[in-house]
This record gives sequence, C-alpha cells and structure tokens, in this order.
Amino acid sequence: MPEDAPGRVKVDLPTGTLVLHDVAPERVADLCQFAARANPKRGFLIVSTVLGRHLPTPPEALRAAADALAAQLPERLPEPVLFCGMAETATGLAQAVWAAWRARHPKAGSAYVQSSRQTVEGARVLCRFEEDHSHAASHMVQVSAEIEPMLAAARSLVIVDDECSTGATFVEAAEALVAVLPRIERVACASLTDWSAGGFLARMPRPASTHSLIAGTLEWTPGEGQAAATLAPTANRHGTAPASGMRSRTGLLAPEAATRAPVTAAPGERVLVLGDGEHAYEALRIAEEIAAQGGVPALQSITRTPAMLGHAMRSVTTLADAYGSGATCHVYNLVAHDPARIVIAAEIAGGQADALRGWLADAGSDAVVELALCRYGEAP
Repeated sequence: MPEDAPGRVKVDLPTGTLVLHDVAPERVADLCQFAARANPKRGFLIVSTVLGRHLPTPPEALRAAADALAAQLPERLPEPVLFCGMAETATGLAQAVWAAWRARHPKAGSAYVQSSRQTVEGARVLCRFEEDHSHAASHMVQVSAEIEPMLAAARSLVIVDDECSTGATFVEAAEALVAVLPRIERVACASLTDWSAGGFLARMPRPASTHSLIAGTLEWTPGEGQAAATLAPTANRHGTAPASGMRSRTGLLAPEAATRAPVTAAPGERVLVLGDGEHAYEALRIAEEIAAQGGVPALQSITRTPAMLGHAMRSVTTLADAYGSGATCHVYNLVAHDPARIVIAAEIAGGQADALRGWLADAGSDAVVELALCRYGEAP
C-alpha cells in the first residue's frame, strides 16, 4: 500500500490521483484495493476485499464484515427498524448486515428492502432516487403488500452501502424514503468505508449517524483519463426481474433462501461462486454450503461496474445482462481464485455460462462452469 506520509495513502490511476487521509495504511491494505473507473463522473473505484463483488472473497470474510457493521449500529434504535440495501453493489452485504443485526436483536421488529434497477411486475414503487456519480444512477424501491404494515410502522432506517465518498447517495435515499415513511425518527448509515468525515449528516432529513470499518477523508484529482471516459447509453436502463425472482426486491420480513438444487463440492475443491448483479445473497449462501463440505469457495459477482484493467482489475470478461436491460455486464478477476469450478447463482438462465466458458477457453483455463438456478416463493 503506497504511503507517502503518516496516515496518508496515495494511488495514481489512469484517470487521476486518489489520496486517502487520516487512515491506517495497513488497515486500508487489509480491506481495500483500487482501480480506475471508466466513468466521466467519477474516475476511481475503491475495490473492497471483503465485499464479494470484484475480487474473490471467502464467504466468512463477508460475514465477518457484515457482523462488524451490525455491531456498530446504535443499540437502541426505535422499532420497527427498516434496513435498505443499495443496488447493485451492496445487496449481498446489506442482507448479511440485516441477518447479523437480527441475530443480535432476536426480539426486535425489522424488515428489509433494497433499491433495484430491475422492475418487478405487480409491485408498488415506493420511491425513486438518483445516485448522481454512478454509471447506473436511477434507483427504485419496490414493495409488496406483505411488507406494507411493517413499512407504515417503521421508526428507524438503516441504509447499507459498500462505500461512502461524500454521503450524497445516503442523503438522496433517506430523503426519498422518509418522504413516504414519515414515522421514521432516526437514520443510521452503514458502509465498509466512509470518506465523508460525517459532512453529510447535517443534510439528512432525520437525526443520523454513520458507521464503517474504515473512516477517513479522500482527495480526488481527475486526470485526462477521466475526461476521456464515456458511459454506454444503456448503462442506466432498467431490466425486468423474473416472477420467480428474489423477494428482497419487494421487501422481506426474514432473510430469504432460494429453492434450488443443492451444490456439492469435494474436500479441497476450489469453487468460485458468482452472484448475478443484485442477486448476491444466495451466492454467499452457496459459498457457505461449499465451505461446510470442505471445499475452498470464493465469492464474486457479475456486475455493471465499468472499471478499467489494471491495479485491482487483472482481467475482465464481458457479457450481456440476463435481465434484458441492454446494459453491459462484467466479471473481473475471473480466475484469480484458481477455481476448478465456477457456479453462477442466477435467477435467469440466460447466456451467462456460455459467455464465461468462451472467455475461459480463450484464457487457457479448464474450469467447469455451471448454473444454479434459484427460485423464490410464488409469483406475485
């Protein structure tokens, strides 16, 4: 980890220079890598080593990070407590944080929703908000009739994201949710890393706090690479969730588990489990099943993130979005775990497996690719 002064980390990227202040470099090295983002709005990407998104992550590392965040949340949040995960990057993390919080507060009333970029037929759109710096800026929160009574009663809001740079997205999400859930009294913002120094808290619509595994400040100086970056016109388009898709898109009263065939692994077998976009929590559960059988799993995800090769991103394979949005999707560092097998945890049996098989063949890898089709409940 490049440290050019005590408590300061400097990273030179093709899109500019990132400097982190007031941090312990060894802690940053444990939890973060870096990459350039192919996005004219923001040219850097802080790549978490415990998120299970862009880098292969042991499932126990993600669970431990989620438990550490849950432990930081205020002890006496007014109930019921509504958790909201941020699409797409933080959806697996957010459900894990909620599950860890429920384990610590087994008698507390709570529910979970998440923002989404996939439309669910028959669901009510509770609110919409924008994440201005993102490659896919438009979020919507959709709800089913089952969760409506808990929403109407909710008094605390916990928003979970992977990273907080300025806090603007937390503000946008909180304003949108509080506007339709006026009984909310308190907001807690949880993220793996927080570079805002709490500067956004005064703009929150209710008294708020921030909680993270790393906190400091950042300084970003854009370069020519950021100015030259462009986003595909399809980057912000919504897709369509299947009728049998995960219920976290419309609200949960308990952590969900898919109906699917069991995934088996031999002792010592190295298996990479890929979530598909927002469908990330079941990939974590599959990775945990493999670990329980003595396999050696790692967790990642298919993602819309438009990163540049270099630094944390050692390889990229590109594939079409199975949800029909037309957005370009990617898997970074596909063989970094040296997997013998790759299991895609999918809601939709699209062309994901064939696309990865083609890339692996070109890369000279003999890893076997299979798809675990996941279904949830009855159609809404």
